[in-house]
Amino acid sequence: MKSGILEEMTIEEVRELQPNTAVVPIGSTEPHGPHLPYGSDTFLTRTVPEEAVRRAVRRGAKVICLPTLPIGNNVNFRRFPFALRIGVRTLMRVVEDIVEQLAADGIEKVVVVNDHGGNTDALRAALREIAGRDGSPFVCMVCPCDFSGGIESKLIKHPSDHAGEWETSMNLAIRPDLVKTDRLADNPFGKLSLPSLRETFFVRPWHLYVPRSAGGESRTASAETGRAILGASIEGLARFLVELSAAPRTPSFPYIEDSGAGSS
Repeated sequence: MKSGILEEMTIEEVRELQPNTAVVPIGSTEPHGPHLPYGSDTFLTRTVPEEAVRRAVRRGAKVICLPTLPIGNNVNFRRFPFALRIGVRTLMRVVEDIVEQLAADGIEKVVVVNDHGGNTDALRAALREIAGRDGSPFVCMVCPCDFSGGIESKLIKHPSDHAGEWETSMNLAIRPDLVKTDRLADNPFGKLSLPSLRETFFVRPWHLYVPRSAGGESRTASAETGRAILGASIEGLARFLVELSAAPRTPSFPYIEDSGAGSS
């Protein structure tokens, strides 16, 4: 049985699969406080799409998962040691080049899976660049848990955008050997000097926003919660990939062609 994971497959297996859809996971390597490893984002961004692709291929999908890119845009983490980063334009170009090569290999649809907020704007800009080129594949972007059905909102008591209950739970499920459970805490966030700045967008300097490189309550995290969210996310993404792979790449895709347009 072909896995759909490019790193694991031979050239003959890839040719037999004849993939029409590719998954491109993009993670990040950055500090996550005293209790979580630098690879937290990448572990999640690898685990969910790879397991989803395995399930989708078993259900007949012609989908392939590329290796996870572990370095993204981390300019706002630059005051922390070894917050690995490439520039906005570099990340855009990397994604554009990957999609161009996938198109040459016959891929019609691409799903970019991203779990790092610092990547989001650059990736959206790259998708706009790609959309402006005739003949490009259809490209969409999701977060690993976008197809979880919202289960995390029912399970997470203390939401946080970095190394809090949610990310700690995910790591306890994926790499419990790397979680320092004796260092779990309620880590502080920086306070804005002007409350009205909450209504604006600015690139947050994270050494001020999360001075411990983690923010929020992590002591309520559990592996059980992480496994529940992972299970729902993997299954939801697998179903989406099966549907996407099976969908004909018509000129009007992703919309339905209105064959009755203009008729009385």
